[in-house]
This record gives sequence, C-alpha cells and structure tokens, in this order.
Amino acid sequence: MMFGLYLTKDVPFKVVHIHARVTDKFGAKMSKSKANVIDPLVLINQYGADALRLALVLGVAPASDIAISEEKVRGMRNFTNKVWNIGRFILISLEGKDVPWFKPDLDGLTALDLEIIKKLDTLIESTTKDLDRFYLGQAADNLYQFVWHEFADKYVESAKARIQSGDLVVLAVLRHVYLNSLKLLHPFI
Repeated sequence: MMFGLYLTKDVPFKVVHIHARVTDKFGAKMSKSKANVIDPLVLINQYGADALRLALVLGVAPASDIAISEEKVRGMRNFTNKVWNIGRFILISLEGKDVPWFKPDLDGLTALDLEIIKKLDTLIESTTKDLDRFYLGQAADNLYQFVWHEFADKYVESAKARIQSGDLVVLAVLRHVYLNSLKLLHPFI
C-alpha cells in the first residue's frame, strides 16, 4: 500500500485485509528454532493448493490467530475430494439425459427439493454478508457444513433412489445446488 502510494501518488487499493499471524496447531508462533514451521510447498504437493487455502481460512475468527497443521490440511483435502466426488456423481447421473434447468416453479419438486433450495438461498445470502464483512472463516465454515452435511450426506444420498427411478427433477436440483455451491466456494478453493 505504502509503496504504491510512493510510486504512483495514488491509493492502489480501496480495501486492504490484513490477516492475523499463522501459528502451529498448539497456538505457538512458528519459528525455525522451535522446528514447528510447516512448509506450504510440501503441503501443496501432498494435499493440494485448494486444501491448504481452505485450511488457512476455515474456522478462523476475525482478528484471531490462524492455527495450521497437517491434520487440518488433510481434512480440507478430504472435503475437496468430497466436492469432486459429488460433481462426478452428478455428471455420471446426467449422462444421456435431457434434464431441465432448475427454476423455482419446476413441476415435480418435492419437500426435500424445496428444503435444500431454501437452505442454499439462505447460504448465498449469509455468504455474501460474511464476505462483505470479511468474516472469511465464518463464510468458509458455513459452506463446509452445508456442502458436506446438508447437501452430500442428506440430499445427495436421498436423491439416489429418485435417480434410479428416472426422476429428472432431482437431477435439475442436484445440478443447481452443486453449481451454486461451486460459485460460493470459489473464493476459498
């Protein structure tokens, strides 16, 4: 910021977000003398950049330290794998079918369909507010909870029987919720 002002005589950014310090899993400041430094390149090679990015944001309250550990990054890798597997499942289920695009007045929507759509709409609203206030950890946590527990564990599992019976409406809802979840996750992974 200061260098930009010096060189251009103009404010280079309107908003600057400065995160807190990154600590080890015990809350200790990372230092070479303590031998508790985690090499991000090693974690990226092992678990992927998306897992590391999400681990640095998820569960971090504003102005609090960011605790990082290999276990946390591994957990976020598991989450990103879950997101990938949901996408593969939906793509395979859509294959060869003429599935309508979701719209709120789509014929054949069930109570479960309406419930997951309502939860998605609430999530979109809360994520927008959280991002506007720089509550990045809260936004990421809400997305994690929704995608893993509400969408994957409950809705996707309940949709499998409907897909087997040839129900195209459930596929429209699955695709809609998944694509919007990806958009919401984009700032983090």
